[in-house]
Amino acid sequence: MKSIISIKSFLANFQYLLPCAMLSFMTSCGLWDDKPGVPHEIVIKSFDLVVGEEEGTGSNNITEVWVYSETNVMGIFPLPARIPLISENGEAEVGITVLPGIRVNGISSTRKPYPFYEAMELSVLLEPGRTDTVLFESRYTDNAEIILAENFESANRFEATSISTAEVVRTVDPQWVFEGEASGLILLTEEEAHITSTTQEQLYNLPSGGSIFLEFNYRCDNSFAVGLEAIGGNNAQRTPIIVLNPTGEDWKKMYLDLGPLVFSTPGAFGYELTLDAILDMGEETGYIVVDNFKIVHY
Repeated sequence: MKSIISIKSFLANFQYLLPCAMLSFMTSCGLWDDKPGVPHEIVIKSFDLVVGEEEGTGSNNITEVWVYSETNVMGIFPLPARIPLISENGEAEVGITVLPGIRVNGISSTRKPYPFYEAMELSVLLEPGRTDTVLFESRYTDNAEIILAENFESANRFEATSISTAEVVRTVDPQWVFEGEASGLILLTEEEAHITSTTQEQLYNLPSGGSIFLEFNYRCDNSFAVGLEAIGGNNAQRTPIIVLNPTGEDWKKMYLDLGPLVFSTPGAFGYELTLDAILDMGEETGYIVVDNFKIVHY
């Protein structure tokens, strides 16, 4: 078998195939499921993100892949994925493109390919009954702009307001740290029950169009909100975008879509990240740990 594997961006054309992809996903089948013959299977066990020095953490939450042939949508496959390939018109070689998929804002119904991770392209010489395992190792696309907003390694940019009774602190305690040397920690009690905090004087310059996402890691046993404060312009506002529920002991990765809020605040000359929490009703204590805030856009 000849297998040629390369990485490049595929997103310029995927939107035209999106309706077919969703239909394929909802019917729990791929393009090839009703075609006779023994398939050549491609197995993708997991997804790895390789990052450069200025790109922050390599942590990700890719749990499925979107697979396209040169002309059609083959399906959406949860990882580990087994992708069946069968010659449709007698061709000996098949090319497929594999894109990493996310759940936008953590919602299952808003699955989509992540526009900032490179796609994987495979060219496979078909051999019925054969199984090949490939490593999906991706990077940020060349034109992705990455803002490392806060990873708590050397500082803490979140400052609580004067009316807050709790605060975001930089912790190096191993029981709280996600990776590296430090993470951000909020401890809530009945006496220190609420916090309203904002990054200070960062004034992130975000584009008025295109995809804009905030990536971050978190663990909590108390709900909390993450959002943006628009500075200046006609619609200056402080807006929580998402409220996150307790995760228990598990760390999670969020891909938060900032686009709708940014596009609704034209004229703003900058943005700050916001992090707010109130002790959950009926609880005596609560904690929130966050790390690796990263804004990605084109």
